[in-house]
Amino acid sequence: MKAKVPFVFYTSSQLVQITGKKAAHLKEFVEVMKEVEDSTIFYHIHHAYREHQFAPGAYSNDFAHWVGEELGESALAEKLANLSIKDVTSLSVLRSRIIEIVEEFLNNATEIRRAAPQHEFYFCKNIGFISKTKYQAWDLGEFCEMLKKVGLRSLFFHFFEARLRLNRRTNDFSDWIKADFNDAVLANKIEALDPYVYTLDELRDKIISLIKASQGFPWKKAVKWLSSKLKITQK
Repeated sequence: MKAKVPFVFYTSSQLVQITGKKAAHLKEFVEVMKEVEDSTIFYHIHHAYREHQFAPGAYSNDFAHWVGEELGESALAEKLANLSIKDVTSLSVLRSRIIEIVEEFLNNATEIRRAAPQHEFYFCKNIGFISKTKYQAWDLGEFCEMLKKVGLRSLFFHFFEARLRLNRRTNDFSDWIKADFNDAVLANKIEALDPYVYTLDELRDKIISLIKASQGFPWKKAVKWLSSKLKITQK
């Protein structure tokens, strides 16, 4: 089945800027969090994942890392690291959840720890530059082949940035599959993947596996082969 329009793969590059805002303790952290742009929230939650693909067991975002390593507040750091982001489709909601977690901690804290000089939390933001790649797909088989070829930053753009930074509410892959193939089941299965528990390579493999399973691979080829053998036997 051919799509109404092809899926065109895009990618993005990031220019990181220092905002000039910093926090030495959690009260300052909360105040600055209320002021910074959405791009700052997105950057500090995702940049380690995008650039380095964090190792299992490490703090998965900059906020958790600073709280755990520089303030020594391991319990709070774990809460920030385990923040459920998958179902969040707005950076404003994500910001509110982070602030709520920290404020709840502060309400029960007996002391406010300060980071050592030069170890404050320095808030950054990123400016994204979006560009079209040479890859596009007209059907799901071709889509899988192109997904294997595009860079991981393209996958990151369509699966992460589309949902949160561009407020599309879902990833671009599910949106295309639902709109052009009317396959809500497959689209929902891809959307149900929690990208924060996989590396980008693993996420790509999961998406391809779901698509191939929906298309009947690999048993479809086996049935075709068996049918040809039966025809030969009948002759």
